[in-house]
Amino acid sequence: MNFHQRGMELINSLKDHILEVLRGHPDAEPVGTGVFQEEIARRAGLHNMGTGELDHTCGEMLRLLHKENMIELVEEVEQDEKRKRWRLTSR
Repeated sequence: MNFHQRGMELINSLKDHILEVLRGHPDAEPVGTGVFQEEIARRAGLHNMGTGELDHTCGEMLRLLHKENMIELVEEVEQDEKRKRWRLTSR
């Protein structure tokens, strides 16, 4: 396996991990109120531990899942990334 393939495998694993976290939270259901990004990061073990790198990783995975229509933003007006709320789509 080359580096590109391994990178894609890691990204897909992280996306699956985030989806698992969301599927386990009642507020993340398609009709739910949504879950704050910072809570998703904390539950996934990708929370800020003295550096913003892990929070950034969680945010990137959420944006990829949003692009793939797996999740949606509850309100798009929030400026602070950590205060955005996400939920699963009805797919």
